[in-house]
Amino acid sequence: MTDPTEIVQIPLNKLTRSDTNVRKTGENSITELAASIQAHGLLHNLVVTKTKSDKYQVIAGSRRLAALTKLAKEKVIPKTFGVPCRAVDGGAGTETSLAENVVRNPMHPADQFVAFRTLVDEGMGVEEVAARFGVTATTVRQRLKLANVAPRLFELYRTDEIALDQLMALAVCDDHAAQEWVWDSTQDWQRQPQALRRALTESKVDAATDRRARFVGVQAYSDA
Repeated sequence: MTDPTEIVQIPLNKLTRSDTNVRKTGENSITELAASIQAHGLLHNLVVTKTKSDKYQVIAGSRRLAALTKLAKEKVIPKTFGVPCRAVDGGAGTETSLAENVVRNPMHPADQFVAFRTLVDEGMGVEEVAARFGVTATTVRQRLKLANVAPRLFELYRTDEIALDQLMALAVCDDHAAQEWVWDSTQDWQRQPQALRRALTESKVDAATDRRARFVGVQAYSDA
């Protein structure tokens, strides 16, 4: 058996998913993961056990395996692509898989929103960010919009004092002062997303269709 502390390169076509992998959900994000691996490389090794044949079962890293397989099918990488793996004793498969998934602390969505904004601020285009992380440009723009909510309110979202749908409602307006005023001037029971959105948009008038603006003239109405 390979030294359990050693990382070895195992050809992709010799890896199969193991039934002892405790993660049974999360396959819907494979496209995003594949895009990230293509752009940034495989950042974390897989954990495997050797079978009686020359194959290895993946007991931790099934999503990474699925993403790599997708890239191989798309001919982005060869089927023999060397995958960094740590081999462990087969009897510890379930325990190792559980340990990897239980001790991992998932990233808060706020961290991703801020990271996307940082990449754009540093000069990466929205389309490039989208391609490198396997999401649409619209998704990136939405997350940038959320990252630009008033800092104090954004921190409340990070600490789970503001829900995502409330943050999305606040993001309908770019005015931080208005966002804070609407939030601070309402009680908890009044902070439904639709109410917050209405409070931030009720003063907006479409000058092209509003009868008052058309009657007195757009400039005069704006001045008033």
